[in-house]
Amino acid sequence: MARPHLSAFLLGTLAALVVDAVLQLAMDAVRVSSYGGSAPWWVTANLVGRGRWVVFAALLWWLAPRLVATGPDRTGAPANAPAAEAWRQVAVALVAVPLLWLVATWAVSAVRFTLLGSWDTDGRVFLSPDYYGGQLLDLTPWILAAAVVMAVRRHVA
Repeated sequence: MARPHLSAFLLGTLAALVVDAVLQLAMDAVRVSSYGGSAPWWVTANLVGRGRWVVFAALLWWLAPRLVATGPDRTGAPANAPAAEAWRQVAVALVAVPLLWLVATWAVSAVRFTLLGSWDTDGRVFLSPDYYGGQLLDLTPWILAAAVVMAVRRHVA
């Protein structure tokens, strides 16, 4: 049910990544700078920043059947699913999407650290308890919003 849409989203994120990389590399090739050496090609091409969207889309594509599965046969909800079921799915998405974004960010960071061969870029932040406290603060509103949606779900016709 959701896979065709997410397949299109994944293809779209890959296409945007490639187009952006080509444009950035082309602009870098004609840019004149008096500062000398430039960043590695994969940094110039925005592969790290844009790569988050590709990883995010891939995670959504992989998890989609599990996120919308209902009933004992674990098939997707039919198009005429009750409103309460739609609210449940939105509540799941309210928690899942920020968590998937966080995982996608970590995956892209791991690739960046591997390519650089060093944690010096941003790696030390992962050793700070404040970083994880900030992540928890960022996720808490989404978790609470999901709880509100689940509570309202019981009152939806």
